[in-house]
Amino acid sequence: MTGPEHTTEEAHTTEDTHTAEEPKDPFADEAWRAAIEHAAGCPACRTPGAGCETGERLLRTYEEAARKARSEEGV
Repeated sequence: MTGPEHTTEEAHTTEDTHTAEEPKDPFADEAWRAAIEHAAGCPACRTPGAGCETGERLLRTYEEAARKARSEEGV
């Protein structure tokens, strides 16, 4: 979704859909939500080229949880 023609409802529907690549693990979902919520409110995360240690840590936590969930699912 790259254009203004998409509605909030469409974006919400798309976000709720899991693909085969996305883990359905509650911890991975929680880790993703924490990373996104942090990034949304963090000026450093929202500035291209700026670094944020907290944002990077939250993203690594999500990536680890997602890898673990995929390996447990046999994907």
